[in-house]
Amino acid sequence: MKAADKAALEPGQTVFEYRIDKVLGGGGFGITYLAQDVNLQLPVAIKEYFPSSLAVRSVDNAVHVRSEEGAAQFQWGLERFVDEARALASFRHPNIVRVLRYFKENGTAYIVMEYESGDPLKHWLSKQGALDQRSLLQIVYPLLDGLESVHKLNFLHRDIKPDNIYIRADGTPVLLDFGAARRLTSNHDMTNIVSPGFAPFEQYHTKGNQGPWTDLYSLGAVMYWMTTGSKPMESASRVRDDAMPKAANLASRAAFGEQLLQAIDWAMSPNETQRPQTVDALRRAFQNSEHLKTQVLQASQRVDPTAVLTANTLSVPINTEEALRKNVMGTIMFLDLVAYSTHSVDQQVVIKTLFNEMITKAIGGVNESSRIMLDTGDGAAICFLGDPEEALQSALLLRDLLLQKYGQKLSMRVGLHMGPVRMLMDINNRVNVVGDGINVAQRIMDFSSANQITVSRAYYDVISRISDGAEAMFEYLGPRLDKHKRSHEVYSLVDPNAVRAAPPTPDAVFAHTTLIGDIEEVLPHEAQAIETELTKAIGPLAHVLVKKAKARATSAQNLRELVSISIQDAAVRDAFLSGKNSSRLTGPGTVPLSSSSRSTGSGSLSRPLSVPMPTTVPPDASRLSASTSSASVSSASLKVHTFSAEQQAQLERALSQYIGPLSKTLVRKEANRQPTFTDLLQALALHIDKAEDRARFVSAASKLQSKP
Repeated sequence: MKAADKAALEPGQTVFEYRIDKVLGGGGFGITYLAQDVNLQLPVAIKEYFPSSLAVRSVDNAVHVRSEEGAAQFQWGLERFVDEARALASFRHPNIVRVLRYFKENGTAYIVMEYESGDPLKHWLSKQGALDQRSLLQIVYPLLDGLESVHKLNFLHRDIKPDNIYIRADGTPVLLDFGAARRLTSNHDMTNIVSPGFAPFEQYHTKGNQGPWTDLYSLGAVMYWMTTGSKPMESASRVRDDAMPKAANLASRAAFGEQLLQAIDWAMSPNETQRPQTVDALRRAFQNSEHLKTQVLQASQRVDPTAVLTANTLSVPINTEEALRKNVMGTIMFLDLVAYSTHSVDQQVVIKTLFNEMITKAIGGVNESSRIMLDTGDGAAICFLGDPEEALQSALLLRDLLLQKYGQKLSMRVGLHMGPVRMLMDINNRVNVVGDGINVAQRIMDFSSANQITVSRAYYDVISRISDGAEAMFEYLGPRLDKHKRSHEVYSLVDPNAVRAAPPTPDAVFAHTTLIGDIEEVLPHEAQAIETELTKAIGPLAHVLVKKAKARATSAQNLRELVSISIQDAAVRDAFLSGKNSSRLTGPGTVPLSSSSRSTGSGSLSRPLSVPMPTTVPPDASRLSASTSSASVSSASLKVHTFSAEQQAQLERALSQYIGPLSKTLVRKEANRQPTFTDLLQALALHIDKAEDRARFVSAASKLQSKP
């Protein structure tokens, strides 16, 4: 049985003499299908009037109004759809998609158009050499002619952008998708349909002064993108303070000529009264610039630093054909401003400006040649090509900056994923990124809430292997389905505000400091032996872990303890920690927790845990003094019994003084695995890097055993 509210017609169904093949696209007001004319055996594109906020489809394919309140609005839109279809059917221009017929059926209306096969402009450009003035105008002039024919019938296209321009096999352009087209009238407001970066400011509100100059702004924006390689700034952000670089300053004058670039800037004037008012005016400006003998720029003349990095990484020659037409692994951070679209246009301008400033600060420490940033309209996508940790650090820094400066007034969602991306050079030899890696990062972000950072399983697996303690920073949220029914295993970064440890006093800071005399140098052969053992347990990532941990290890055994957290299997981890160098920590100034003091029940640890004592023992460590069973913690001092929720909370607070907000997740995780207070205490102590800190934690936490 077919769902009663299914949006699109299914493949194989027919409407009049047209058989539906598949859905080509959809929006708020309609659905476009690829279909077959069963009589003529020709492909066609069919657009169906289907305002999703007002309509539903029943099992017999009929379209009905959701409620009586929306009936008048649905009927008004339906009549406009048919009126505009009549006008569009009268367009006869080779560079405008042709409307073949229109009709009413299933309680709604349909427009049948010629199906144009070809490449979207952005795909076509990626396969071309560098553009010059002549090749650019060969695309623009036919589009201007087509627009002029539309304007003469008193219509506006209102959605000119690269996605709506196709290049046929013979190289001629065709303007598609008149779904936003409207007739110029004086008695009705126009809907505010906007494509960020390509729509002028007057389209952002229903009473904007729209006219032929509106379409000319959008065409100028497409030319700006083609000549500079950069997507134009949103027009709303240019009204008060126009900070967008001019095409005449950004693009190559040698390739396009200064007059042509100035004409593009003229077409993109934020104030509609200062733009060319007709197609003919803009065409004359372009014609006046045609005296330049253009020179084609060679790709090798300008190479983006990111291209150099990518080429070196792939060990291939640095050129656009070979270096960047390959898939590489990158870490993608997808950012989205919460409730951005609910604000007024003026507020959106302010919010986006502030957000961009914060992003600039957050990624300022990352080498510019190893990151690529894309504007997504209501956020950003950043691809990191270097250390995967840089993405996590940037996300944390950005979140902290936003919370510190704006609190809840400016919130974002963050998704991190590690996956394949394809590096593409645009026409100005700048690097762009496409691929499934970006798509997955966006879907992972969709599972997050305000100021939450979610990561994919792929990113978690990598970061937990190369970062000390990173696996404890995340909470597993389980498998989630995105809107395309694709399953993702999602992890959430632990809320850093869950537990706030009191700031340490000056005395405590110095008490936690390791004296130089207490540090034993980790000799090369010792580090190599540890790396060899670790490699057997976790594979080649051991080299990275040992290298990073060695810089802060105080002894060979401490190095073992630092890297042991990457070993998932408890038995293997125990065997690794009881290696030959562990004996170097037994002696004066250490307090071993013997295996006899630990429960042998399920989930308990049976290996020794050496806790080096600081030179000055703080008051809370008195229970680990020499008077307690020769400086050892005996089974009598840590009774084995079931711990209470209050004891668990107190352990969490005690642990937070040494590892910060991660204590909440660690205590909850270990409490589910450890059956007794002793086991829980010992398991938590393993997460404290410094031996003297472990001694203080054990001393303070052992006092909780006697509490109910």
